[in-house]
Order: sequence, then structure tokens, then C-alpha cells
Amino acid sequence: MQGRHHGRIAIVTGGSAGIGQAIAVRLAAEGAVVAVLDVADGASTVAQARDAGGTVHWFRCDLSDAGQIRATAQSVGVRLGAPTILVHAAAVQFVKPIEAISAGEWRTVQAVNQDSAFHLAQALLPAMRAGHWGRIVLIVSSTFFVGGVGMTHYVTSKGALIGFAHGLAGEVGADGVTINCVAPGLTRTAKAETDLPAEFFARIAETQSIKRNGTPADQAGVVSFLVSDDAGFMTGQTLVADGGQART
Repeated sequence: MQGRHHGRIAIVTGGSAGIGQAIAVRLAAEGAVVAVLDVADGASTVAQARDAGGTVHWFRCDLSDAGQIRATAQSVGVRLGAPTILVHAAAVQFVKPIEAISAGEWRTVQAVNQDSAFHLAQALLPAMRAGHWGRIVLIVSSTFFVGGVGMTHYVTSKGALIGFAHGLAGEVGADGVTINCVAPGLTRTAKAETDLPAEFFARIAETQSIKRNGTPADQAGVVSFLVSDDAGFMTGQTLVADGGQART
């Protein structure tokens, strides 16, 4: 039996770890050929996808560099075929008060988190529109709805992506291309477990309707739906997958 994404070519940014990795492996296991764009080594994702019966290729790409993004997108097309799925999961995230953030740090967060989505969409949309089918999913954050102290730079970038989806949906919908956002809550990634104390995970879980911490697999399932044919009548939306903390 063929997977629900059989024959699709997908790009997943930030797919070497965390939520991006879970998405890349899920889509590959369901039949897509996945290109992971990440500055970090993607060998683990490639191996996990292979174990799940799927195919992932890693392309080293600095997502703060517009030239690299466009060149890598072109390389993916030459090597694998024209991508019709884009999942933008890459993000720079750290906690720091606004007064302590340098101009360079601010610019890097915006470049990786939001600007790269623009560059990739520009590069990939012509083929999606010509083929009358495309799916773009942007991983944003429930912090846009519930806030986050010391994260103004990060929340700004994620809010910009929601606005980008709202605007672009109206431009490309007639061509069979959808663009939606997924907003995870606190998720038990390896990075989060390193950066945050255990009691913080427990405290957040108690604010949710579902009293457990989210996992990368929780987000991968939502993304798998949004990039499928089943979600063809949904665009310009943000699905908050945070266990019911925000309840927007």
C-alpha cells in the first residue's frame, strides 16, 4: 500500500533535530522523498527515515543566507525533482531581555525564522502553481497567543510568519496551493530538555487541557494532514497544537 504522500517531493527546513526531524521522518515514512535543509548534520534523520522505510536527503544550508537558500532549493530540484511540499520548521530560539539583544542577534532570528520562508516560497511557488498543487506549512509558536518572557525577538518572527501565511494564501489559492501554520506549545525536544528545568515542563502541562507535555511526533501528525490532499480546502489558517493551553 502506498503512503499518503507517495510521489511527493518535500523540503523540510530544520529537519536535523527536534520537531523538524519528526516531520521529515513522518513524511518520508508516508511516501514522500524529503530534502532536509539544515546547517546541522542530518545523518540521524536520514538513518531514522531509512529505518522507517522512507528516504531523506540532507542538504547543508545556512538559512540566514538568502543566496544559499535559493541555490540549495535549485539543487534539490535538480537532484530530486520539483518540490511541491515545503515545511518550514527551522528557528533560532533563545531567552534574553529586549535590552540585551544585539542588532545582529535580532537580525539573525528574523532571517532564519521568517525571511527564509519568503526566499523558499519565491523559489518553489512557480513549479507548484504550474502543477496546480502545492502545500506550504510554517511552524510558528503558541507563544504568539500566550506570550513568553524574554522572547520578544522570537515571538515577533513567528507572528510575521502567520501574517505571511494570511497574505500569501490569497495569492496562490486559485492555483491549488495552500499555506497554513502549525503553532506548537512547549515540546519535549532534546534542546528544550537541555535548556529548561524539569519543573517548567510540569508547570506548563498543568496549564493545558491535556495534562502532558507535547512531543515532536504530536506536531508531525498535524503537519502530515496539512500537506495531504485531505487538507486541500484549508488555507491561511493556524492550527494551535499545544494541548489546549491557548484555546484560541
